[in-house]
Amino acid sequence: MEHSVESISEQIRNRVDVRFSVLLANLAEELAYDFMFAPKYKITHRYDPPWDCSGMLIRTNELFSIDEYNSVEDFFDEYTGQTTASYMSGMGLLHNRFEEKYEYIIREFVFQCCIEVLSEIDDNLLVQLLLENGHDISEIDKDDIIQTVMEYELFEDPFWYHYEIIERVKPISLKMMIAHGKNEAIKKYHLQLERRMKEEEKISFEEKGAQKLWNKLQKLFRLQRGCPLPKIEMKDYEMFRKFLDYNQVSIEERIILAKYLGDKFSNKVCMCLRNGQKPE
Repeated sequence: MEHSVESISEQIRNRVDVRFSVLLANLAEELAYDFMFAPKYKITHRYDPPWDCSGMLIRTNELFSIDEYNSVEDFFDEYTGQTTASYMSGMGLLHNRFEEKYEYIIREFVFQCCIEVLSEIDDNLLVQLLLENGHDISEIDKDDIIQTVMEYELFEDPFWYHYEIIERVKPISLKMMIAHGKNEAIKKYHLQLERRMKEEEKISFEEKGAQKLWNKLQKLFRLQRGCPLPKIEMKDYEMFRKFLDYNQVSIEERIILAKYLGDKFSNKVCMCLRNGQKPE
């Protein structure tokens, strides 16, 4: 098989086409999840100052209605709720839309297809292609030639191919995509909900443990020092550290104290407790 830049670019395009159905399944699940569970936003310019017309996103209590969207492209125009700096005069923020999110997903899909194809080609052939195209490879890492090929952008066409894929996706019926992805999206939602509940239980357990430990330390401090524990500033840290050492308070327990009882310590003390550090 011929291995030129053009032929490998064509292989990458073919791989993307072959795996297009996989991409659609992934997009259907993600679209269904966003459609069913993501909050809906609208933009208002009511609070814009005279020098900035960015607008502000307001979370509504509305749900997305399938009757409002004929195609995937129609849904792409909705806001995700995230913003990015514009670095433009008169508009400090840009409000992200779902189109940007899905462009990224599709671009990553094409990138992975590119990696797959390159990993099937002998490294020596890739090195030869780099040399033939005028790249100095005297200082490159020969053990990661694929990364080097990607950094030199030897195959530019496939990277732009994702725009063609996006245009193929946009006209697809949103209703059809949601129907295909709905079941997996619901499973994903329940898994995330379960993880969130477990995390909240863990946090609640740790918070209670931190307060219980602090109460214990207060009693010990009164018994050993004859006064209540003050808020620990950096000047008190060495004394407090020795107190914790004497009472065999573990590193893990100190981290929990800093994590949940930050009002008992200065910021620098919190950092020291989290890292198990001695004062400078």
